[in-house]
Amino acid sequence: MLKKGQPPNRFAPRRRINAAFTMIELIVVMVVIAIAAAMVVPYAVSTSSFQAQSAARLIMSDLEYAQNQAIVSQSPVTVTFSAAGNSYAVSNASGTLIHPISKKAYEVDFDTSGGFENVSMSSVNFGCCSTVTFDALGAPDNEGTVTLTAGSHAYTVTVAAISGRVTVAKTQ
Repeated sequence: MLKKGQPPNRFAPRRRINAAFTMIELIVVMVVIAIAAAMVVPYAVSTSSFQAQSAARLIMSDLEYAQNQAIVSQSPVTVTFSAAGNSYAVSNASGTLIHPISKKAYEVDFDTSGGFENVSMSSVNFGCCSTVTFDALGAPDNEGTVTLTAGSHAYTVTVAAISGRVTVAKTQ
């Protein structure tokens, strides 16, 4: 402590004035930037590719579910596609199956399902018809494809003959 008239000690600690941002200010700025980016990015990036791919994978998983149900129940399970209705349903001899998660009829309509508003079932080709039936061994009655489009992106779901293997591939 300095007494009156005493010169300041040049080795005494001085009080510095820092001209910098606090951590809280930096965090607030980063949160604002993150919120702005979250609002802008969906408009900057096309989601049609993701929608088409998600729809194709949904069909693939539902076809595999139908195949597994046929094996477990030892009775035929049919997946009926409607390209005009942009939908499909999974059924057996008793009628439409109940979806294991939603507990509603196992019907998927891309026009009313959230997140698939740009998806269109452009073609369904299972030989003579738009259905595929899996027998008690899980084998399909015929091979075929379902092609989905969203914007300029297209994906094809293929059901192989005999094995019933289901695959998804991007269509060129």
